[in-house]
Amino acid sequence: MDSLEFQDGERTFTCRAASSPATPGTLWWWISVTGESQRYAAFRAESGDTAANLRLRVVAYYAQLLADRARPRELRSQWSQRRPVQKPAEAVADPVEKP
Repeated sequence: MDSLEFQDGERTFTCRAASSPATPGTLWWWISVTGESQRYAAFRAESGDTAANLRLRVVAYYAQLLADRARPRELRSQWSQRRPVQKPAEAVADPVEKP
């Protein structure tokens, strides 16, 4: 199986098994979704992939993608706002001299 197209709700999912420029010897399931401008290499193509199990995996992957997008952004402090490291206190000399 090299390709699959199915409908889930109002979205049409098109899946194609192809290699990636980053991993030439490995086949990935590239997923395109209507309404999305980007395609996704969701997971590797396996020899036991069927239309039924691929559909379940794709729908679960896309649902997680939508949940991740809906999550509020996590703002992190910038490097320039870090506090300077305090130097350890210098050793104080003993004011009383010993003979």
